[in-house]
Amino acid sequence: MPLSANRIWRQLPNEIRVSASKLFWTGPTIEQRQLLFATLAKAKNVREISVRRAPLERLVNWTAATLPLPEDIANSLLRDYLLHEHRATIVSYLDLLGIPHSDGLIEENFDLAFLAKERVQDAARTLLASADRPAAELYLKYLVVQGGTWSVIEEVLPSGDSV
Repeated sequence: MPLSANRIWRQLPNEIRVSASKLFWTGPTIEQRQLLFATLAKAKNVREISVRRAPLERLVNWTAATLPLPEDIANSLLRDYLLHEHRATIVSYLDLLGIPHSDGLIEENFDLAFLAKERVQDAARTLLASADRPAAELYLKYLVVQGGTWSVIEEVLPSGDSV
């Protein structure tokens, strides 16, 4: 089964999904909020207005428990969680690759196409050997889902569904 943001989301322990959901609900875009309201209403078999009026804690718990979510929402949940909770892992990987960044956010003018497959994979292996292997594995899986240059990481990820 191909890797997707939803698949990664489903594999996460509930406490991480709750933490990521809390982060998400503090600043989703209007479009993301509307999409998630509709998704939660359908999943919970309630009217959308009931979801819109729900307290934040309920929205967080519903989001964490709703499987599957729209792919772009699951992707945003993972990205926000990684940037908030595992920024050091992101910075470490980007530094291993020599990618210019601002606290884990790649500079816009950097062209990822210039990264060699072997270099990306070697840096991924190094990151997986780090002290925080679960964070490394989660971040690397997230990158694989982004495609392009990052898709070659999948070849060095451990097999299985753990995150």
